[in-house]
Amino acid sequence: MALPKYFKSILWFADFNKISLKKDRDLILFQALEKGRMEHIKYLAHKLGGESILNFARRNASKFSRKSVLRFAELMFSGG
Repeated sequence: MALPKYFKSILWFADFNKISLKKDRDLILFQALEKGRMEHIKYLAHKLGGESILNFARRNASKFSRKSVLRFAELMFSGG
Protein backbone atom coordinates (compact mmCIF):
# COMPACT_ATOMS: atom_id res chain seq x y z
CA MET A 1 0.00 0.00 0.00
CA ALA A 2 1.50 3.32 -1.08
CA LEU A 3 1.63 6.14 1.43
CA PRO A 4 0.55 9.72 0.70
CA LYS A 5 3.39 11.92 -0.54
CA TYR A 6 3.45 14.00 2.64
CA PHE A 7 5.05 11.00 4.39
CA LYS A 8 8.25 11.74 2.45
CA SER A 9 9.05 14.45 5.00
CA ILE A 10 9.40 11.91 7.82
CA LEU A 11 10.82 9.08 5.70
CA TRP A 12 13.45 11.17 3.93
CA PHE A 13 16.17 8.56 4.58
CA ALA A 14 14.35 5.69 2.84
CA ASP A 15 13.56 4.88 -0.77
CA PHE A 16 10.00 6.20 -0.66
CA ASN A 17 8.94 4.15 -3.67
CA LYS A 18 9.76 0.95 -1.78
CA ILE A 19 8.14 1.87 1.55
CA SER A 20 4.98 -0.07 2.36
CA LEU A 21 2.65 0.31 5.32
CA LYS A 22 2.32 -3.45 5.43
CA LYS A 23 6.01 -4.36 5.50
CA ASP A 24 7.41 -1.19 7.13
CA ARG A 25 4.62 -0.62 9.64
CA ASP A 26 6.85 -0.20 12.72
CA LEU A 27 9.26 2.18 11.00
CA ILE A 28 6.40 4.34 9.74
CA LEU A 29 4.65 4.38 13.12
CA PHE A 30 7.87 5.28 14.91
CA GLN A 31 8.67 8.13 12.54
CA ALA A 32 5.10 9.45 12.61
CA LEU A 33 5.04 9.53 16.41
CA GLU A 34 8.57 10.86 16.72
CA LYS A 35 8.66 13.41 13.88
CA GLY A 36 5.24 13.54 12.27
CA ARG A 37 2.35 15.98 12.17
CA MET A 38 -1.30 15.37 12.92
CA GLU A 39 -1.97 14.50 9.27
CA HIS A 40 0.41 11.54 9.61
CA ILE A 41 -1.22 10.36 12.83
CA LYS A 42 -4.76 10.75 11.46
CA TYR A 43 -3.89 8.79 8.31
CA LEU A 44 -2.35 5.96 10.32
CA ALA A 45 -5.26 5.92 12.76
CA HIS A 46 -7.63 5.58 9.84
CA LYS A 47 -5.59 2.77 8.26
CA LEU A 48 -4.42 0.89 11.38
CA GLY A 49 -6.74 2.00 14.16
CA GLY A 50 -5.97 4.11 17.21
CA GLU A 51 -5.53 1.10 19.47
CA SER A 52 -2.76 -0.20 17.23
CA ILE A 53 -0.93 3.13 17.46
CA LEU A 54 -1.37 3.27 21.23
CA ASN A 55 -0.08 -0.29 21.67
CA PHE A 56 2.94 0.51 19.49
CA ALA A 57 3.67 3.64 21.55
CA ARG A 58 3.44 1.64 24.78
CA ARG A 59 5.77 -1.09 23.50
CA ASN A 60 8.33 1.42 22.26
CA ALA A 61 8.03 4.23 24.83
CA SER A 62 11.66 3.98 25.91
CA LYS A 63 12.91 4.43 22.33
CA PHE A 64 11.34 7.84 21.65
CA SER A 65 13.51 10.91 22.15
CA ARG A 66 10.53 12.78 23.59
CA LYS A 67 8.95 11.13 26.61
CA SER A 68 5.71 12.96 25.82
CA VAL A 69 5.03 10.65 22.84
CA LEU A 70 3.43 7.98 25.01
CA ARG A 71 1.25 10.51 26.82
CA PHE A 72 0.20 12.01 23.49
CA ALA A 73 -0.83 8.55 22.19
CA GLU A 74 -2.73 7.85 25.42
CA LEU A 75 -4.60 11.14 25.19
CA MET A 76 -5.39 10.64 21.51
CA PHE A 77 -6.42 7.00 21.57
CA SER A 78 -7.48 5.94 25.06
CA GLY A 79 -9.43 8.93 26.25
CA GLY A 80 -7.19 9.64 29.14
